[in-house]
Amino acid sequence: MKRRLTMDRVAGVVEVWRTDDTNEVVINHPALKPDSKGEGQIAFSPRSARHLAHLLIEYAADAEAEATGMPPNLDMPGF
Repeated sequence: MKRRLTMDRVAGVVEVWRTDDTNEVVINHPALKPDSKGEGQIAFSPRSARHLAHLLIEYAADAEAEATGMPPNLDMPGF
């Protein structure tokens, strides 16, 4: 299995990465309340991260469909 220990940015602000020690998926955003380390982040178990990703795809498809007047496109593996 390929291990990816990099951080990705979404919209230039939201940072997403996987921890090496706890195998959690972490989302960091400056608007989140800082923790004891001064970082505003939320950590998810792998299962919860997949669930969040699924929900984000569904909401994005619905929003895009409403904005364009087209039916949602969920022709992706797993949908």
